[in-house]
Amino acid sequence: MFGWGRKRAVKNRAMQITRMLAFIKHGIRTKSYQEFAASFSNPGSEPDAVTRYRREAHFVMHFSRRCWYEAKVFYGSADLRPFINLQGNGLDFGIFLTADPFSEGATVDLHLESGQMAGRDASAIAHVLQAMPGWSSFADIERLLSGLV
Repeated sequence: MFGWGRKRAVKNRAMQITRMLAFIKHGIRTKSYQEFAASFSNPGSEPDAVTRYRREAHFVMHFSRRCWYEAKVFYGSADLRPFINLQGNGLDFGIFLTADPFSEGATVDLHLESGQMAGRDASAIAHVLQAMPGWSSFADIERLLSGLV
C-alpha cells in the first residue's frame, strides 16, 4: 500500500513539473524579460541589477514542504539562446532538468556531486519524466552525438 501511494505521488509531481515547465516556456515566449521577471519572481527576491543585466530570473517552486525546485531562466542574448534549468531539492534532490523554451520536452537526469545522496524520490522522478514523450536523459543525447562522429 505504501509503495503505491508513493508511486502515485511521484507521478503526480512529475505531471506538475511538466505543467509548470510548459507554463514557464509559455511565459518566455509571450512576455518581455521585465514582464516575466515581475510575474515569476518570488516576493522579496526580485532580480538585482546584475541579474537583470544578464537577463536572468531565479525563483523557487514549492511542490510541498519537503520538495521544491530552484529555477533559473536565461532569457537569451544575441549570442545565446534562452534556456531553463530546474534543480530539485528535498525529496527530489539531485534532479537536474534543462529545457529550451522553443522546443517540446526537456532533458532530465540525476546530477550529484561526489559524496552527495539523491533525494528519496529523485530516481523515480527522473524515470517517470524520461518515459514521457519529448523528454530525454543526458545519456540519450550523448549516444546521439557519438553516433554522428
